[in-house]
Amino acid sequence: MIWRFTSNGVYSSQSLYNIVNFRGILLVHVPAVWNLKMLPRVHFFLWLLSKNKLLTRDNLSLRRKVEDKSCLFCVEFESVHHLFFDCVVASQMWVCLAEVSGRYVGRSFEFIGTMWLSNKRFLVDNMFCVAGLWGLWKLRNSLCFQGCLWKDMKILIERVANMLQNWKLLCPKEKILEYNQKLEKLRNIVTRPHLLPVFKWL
Repeated sequence: MIWRFTSNGVYSSQSLYNIVNFRGILLVHVPAVWNLKMLPRVHFFLWLLSKNKLLTRDNLSLRRKVEDKSCLFCVEFESVHHLFFDCVVASQMWVCLAEVSGRYVGRSFEFIGTMWLSNKRFLVDNMFCVAGLWGLWKLRNSLCFQGCLWKDMKILIERVANMLQNWKLLCPKEKILEYNQKLEKLRNIVTRPHLLPVFKWL
């Protein structure tokens, strides 16, 4: 008899345990969430985001009746992917962060997740991306629960910049110069008059 779940064909309790406990293919960037230089509550937020468990209106409608399922920034249907990547506000935020980092970072959650796997290389950019995600979520909740009014992009970018100012203590000393330079670029974007321009990438 040959045990086909091991390379040598011999049965072992370890190979049986692996078969019984197989939970399918896991996305490799999900565990990388916990290695980011972040506050614990932000880690938990990112973990929920990676699992599509944030209580956006589509997910909330699975639990109870939701009359209005539209995004709080636009009239589209609110889902996790829409709120953080497809919404016009999210798209403009990623344009600003792309200008700061020098690379387009907001294509999708999977694209951001690949940067988490190389956290040593992309540590500063990862912190800026996470601040963008967290800032957008906090602003969305302020509009939803506290009756705040949406005015313009400067509110969001300023919120992200202030958050990054507070997170500076989390940045390692060898990366602090890069961090400060990029934070200064972001603050310069906030001071631009009128609407923030669209940043085009080739």
